[in-house]
Amino acid sequence: MTFFPFFLVWLTAAGDMHVAKSEFQQGVAYRIEARLDEATNVLTARAKLTYSNNARDPIDTLWVHQHLNAFRPNSAWARRELQFGEERFQAQSDEDYAFERFRSISIDGVSITPIYPGAPDSTVAGMPLPEALQPGHSVEVMIDWQARLSTTPRRQGRRGRQYDFAQWYPRIAVYDETGWQTQPLLPQGEFFGEFASYDVRLDLAEDQIIGATGVPVEGDPGWSRGRGPAAVGIHYQRDAYTAKPAEPLGFLTGEPATGRKRVRLRAEDVHHFAWSVSPDYKYEEGMLDDVVIRVLYWEADHDWDEGRVVERAIAALTWLEGTFGEYPYPQLTLLHRLDGGGTEFPMMVMNGGSSQGLITHEVTHQYAHAILANNEWRDAWLDEGLTSFLSSWFSEDHGQDPGWARTMESIASWPARAHAQPVATPAAEFETFQLYAAMSYTKPSVIFRMLREYLGPESFRKGLRTYYTDNKLSHVDENDLRAAFEQVSGRDLRWFFDQWLHSAATLDYRLGAIETRRQGDGWVTRVEIFRDGDAWMPAVLRVGEIDQLLDSHERRQEVEVKSAEEPGSVELDPDRVLLDTDWSNNRWQRSEN
Repeated sequence: MTFFPFFLVWLTAAGDMHVAKSEFQQGVAYRIEARLDEATNVLTARAKLTYSNNARDPIDTLWVHQHLNAFRPNSAWARRELQFGEERFQAQSDEDYAFERFRSISIDGVSITPIYPGAPDSTVAGMPLPEALQPGHSVEVMIDWQARLSTTPRRQGRRGRQYDFAQWYPRIAVYDETGWQTQPLLPQGEFFGEFASYDVRLDLAEDQIIGATGVPVEGDPGWSRGRGPAAVGIHYQRDAYTAKPAEPLGFLTGEPATGRKRVRLRAEDVHHFAWSVSPDYKYEEGMLDDVVIRVLYWEADHDWDEGRVVERAIAALTWLEGTFGEYPYPQLTLLHRLDGGGTEFPMMVMNGGSSQGLITHEVTHQYAHAILANNEWRDAWLDEGLTSFLSSWFSEDHGQDPGWARTMESIASWPARAHAQPVATPAAEFETFQLYAAMSYTKPSVIFRMLREYLGPESFRKGLRTYYTDNKLSHVDENDLRAAFEQVSGRDLRWFFDQWLHSAATLDYRLGAIETRRQGDGWVTRVEIFRDGDAWMPAVLRVGEIDQLLDSHERRQEVEVKSAEEPGSVELDPDRVLLDTDWSNNRWQRSEN
């Protein structure tokens, strides 16, 4: 279901998997000054957004996302949740819901009025330009706004004096070869952002402790005040970026008021900037070469402290560097947010728990989304599915249960209608949130596992490194990933991606007649194999202790396998790698009569 006709432009352009990769990325720089008033829970801010048009065509309107407006009554998010039987944001009171409200906007000195084509949803706003922005030219946008988080945490939130500002500012939408990538924020699908530089100055209560994207180049983030039991030193990394004087915007003037402080943070080559504050945070850190790992947690978080989360994050990032390549940012922050689960942001992870599995998943998103920035509305499988697979692979490599048996059992239990929509369906078009999750996380993780076994683990890993080397810190799509695997393997993989991502084709191998007979000093087993459904994959046939690879495309085939001993069993896909819809017909056991 599509909510607004305006957004059909995006769906039409993005629905074709073979859309050419954009040959450009727009130039974006944010300078922000903001003050948090804890008495009203309102953040008041001013930003200067410098936008450079590197495209071939003139632009007449700039589009931004005001994601915070999703968490309020009558938003597209709230109305979609009503369809799922939830009322948490639709029923929120005036004091509890989130908002992000413009106070004024001017472009090159000309005052403008924003437009909201999806009203009453206000997560997408247009800023008409006084005159078209020609290729190679830039505009400066001055924005004053106020923002408030919701008391119901969901990818943001506030409680007491903790504020998780995951969404909080007008975030410029991506403009690429297919046009503006705008989509109301929904429970299905997440984000897509333009790479930018951020220079952010925050005015806060003096006792607040900060976790954020970027590094603190000026002011006290409060880490020394919140030292945890394992904290031995603090690396502020104030020189992580080339020195650049602050450019005052005229909002935060003079000295901070008594009991308040100002902290300036910078980040480069990131497509979002998120932050969280709490006076109750405890702080620890560790190092992986020159990368600082920062951890902020609560007093009662005994599974976070004494370096536990630091060690888990280092383990995950070490493995990821070996899989993809060197982490390009100066730091990585993990903090305990109010919401459960986890959400990734460039240089930062907001988690509701501290398990190795959750940490590995969210840290993997530093590569599969923060650095390799896919459009999560269109290709959720490309970051969520890949991340889910890589998290399981991490477990395999560390001698832990990767959970493949549970995953395959889960898929086997799905009703037939769960397979009716292809994995590559745009997120907003999945019928339910559960189906979105299944097709974005679970099924594509198995698809990537099949591809790894088809290419071989080393070839697959080389493909990931090529994907990273060729595309880091840029927008990516399916074609970039497929091109990398094809390059290292020398195989045409279009059939694989088309079959498993863009069709609802199913596969069911089954055993037919099986005969064993003596031949000389050994045995010969003749096996009849059928393939039902429109999908195909090579399959391993195990006869006793002997494995044979079947690569025929025939719907019926017969093979003979010689063995020294009479086989006690015959099994297709014994390691359960394939997306086979019925494993009950894959195994034969010799009768003991």
